[in-house]
Amino acid sequence: MKEKRFEFVLQADAPIAHSEGTIGNSSVLMRQKVRLPGGRWAKVPYITGDTMRHGLREAGAWAYLDAAGLVDDPSLTESALRLLFAGGMVTKLGPTVNLEEFRRLAEICPPLGLLGGCAQNRVIEGQVHVDEALLICSETQHLFPQWLKDWLSEQEESVESARKHVNERTRVRMDPALSPGKRELLLPESKQEIQQRLLAGEIAAGADDAKGKEAAKSTNMPRNFEVVERGSLFYWSIQGRVCSELQEDTFMVMLGAFLSHCQVGGKKATGHGMLKPVHCRQVHVRPVSQRTEVFSLSTAKIGDVFRAHCREKAGEIRDFLGSVAA
Repeated sequence: MKEKRFEFVLQADAPIAHSEGTIGNSSVLMRQKVRLPGGRWAKVPYITGDTMRHGLREAGAWAYLDAAGLVDDPSLTESALRLLFAGGMVTKLGPTVNLEEFRRLAEICPPLGLLGGCAQNRVIEGQVHVDEALLICSETQHLFPQWLKDWLSEQEESVESARKHVNERTRVRMDPALSPGKRELLLPESKQEIQQRLLAGEIAAGADDAKGKEAAKSTNMPRNFEVVERGSLFYWSIQGRVCSELQEDTFMVMLGAFLSHCQVGGKKATGHGMLKPVHCRQVHVRPVSQRTEVFSLSTAKIGDVFRAHCREKAGEIRDFLGSVAA
């Protein structure tokens, strides 16, 4: 058995809109309380461990299906889809999962054995621990490992307050009915109705009639949202316990696939949420001694064992995904 741990510096390649909720029409960034030296407290933006773990699970699921030849030949049940991409759920359907069945599930679906999930009547514990990605700023620098402080100094990276990294965006969904050219596409009765409404709004505005203005207002929808600005750095770590060569290779495939296109938070369809690794440090965890070295994922040859396993077990994988209750 091995313990594999990686610590990363991730850079925002696009603004990060990872929100914890809304106030009116404004969404607020996900923040956590951090105790500062001396006893004061600050709230610092971060990316939840759930978000990072889910990204890892999705990347592993796509890699698994692709290696088994099931991407171009869709044949998943709803349960299989839920198991691979969301971890499944406990159900009374299907037979009781005994120890031998559990071993078979983990063998047939290596990502499930690593990340855990629910299949049939059993909650399967995972072997991978995914940390939160914490914004690198003056409020968090006392929490950094020494190697990260040294790296920031070597790269001449300044560490500023979390407030410097946060900005607010304003966007508006426009009402197409306000465009004269687009109104020409309407049915005559619809065009007449809109023109009457626009006229009523003008009259209400001139008379300072708040109730009339509200009744005649357009469907324009302004909204605000906070972002962590492009270029900001995050510290993130992940650790996995692997018990075989297959599990080790699967872990590396999932990690590499996730970080090759790492997108988190909301507004992904509008150019937000992209993260890329700019530095990685691998820690070899051993029972007695620890050895630390800089590791580059780009130079590691990974995936051969994983893909060979999926090709060999393609028939069993298809049968498993067709019958699993999750």
